[in-house]
Amino acid sequence: MVSADLSGSAWILTRPRDRSESWKKILEDHGAIVEVAPVLKLEPLNPEISWGRWTSNDLLIFSSATTVRHFFSLLPESYKNAWESGDSPLWAAVGSATGDQIRENGFQVTYQGPGTGAEGLVETIVQGSQPGRAAHITSDAGLPVIRDLLISAGYDCDRLEVSRSILDPDLRIDEWSQIRSEWSGIIYSSPATVRGVIDQSGDHVEWIRSIPGVAVGHRTGTEMQKLGIRKTIVASHAEPSAVIEACASLISTGNRGVDPQD
Repeated sequence: MVSADLSGSAWILTRPRDRSESWKKILEDHGAIVEVAPVLKLEPLNPEISWGRWTSNDLLIFSSATTVRHFFSLLPESYKNAWESGDSPLWAAVGSATGDQIRENGFQVTYQGPGTGAEGLVETIVQGSQPGRAAHITSDAGLPVIRDLLISAGYDCDRLEVSRSILDPDLRIDEWSQIRSEWSGIIYSSPATVRGVIDQSGDHVEWIRSIPGVAVGHRTGTEMQKLGIRKTIVASHAEPSAVIEACASLISTGNRGVDPQD
């Protein structure tokens, strides 16, 4: 476990609720106070999919555990049985949580990235395979980075959207200042969550911009700076340990967000 003291610090965690528990737990294990406030949620889509187009030489790439679940909810039983019998495509996952979701559905992960995002996953794939056919299974909010990088490396890569992002109907940004008057920071999990927070902030937007932010990934950090978040630090990758290190670095400057009402 990462050695970091977050005692007395308070954080807003914007990840989808079903993906936030591991982060919340490790933050609390280091002494932090955590408010889970999902900005977006993914709903399954039902696109037309030609399941027979994929062979055992093709690579299916996932960058989210949620899209793995949505993909398998669409997979016809006949194809799942055939794949389990040995005709399965190859599987790639951005990190451990996504890989675990694939394995829970009965398939082995051939390429598992280090959890650092799209670039780390593509590097893992390129180093371990020869260019061939691939498909990035993602959501409408998924960035085109994986597909673009693989095409640049000589792969024939498609994109299939099986999920769509919507604003979480329970998001109440105006209540954040009522919960605490001071926060150590907001942890933004994607560029889309940054846009969602700013777009829904209304009269509170300047207050939101004044709260330091931890960005998961460089593109998230770029979006935060673009939209006026005044103090930003980027976690080196999307695993909880990197988020902890980023939070510790942020509060080392003295901002623990102690609420005068505490």
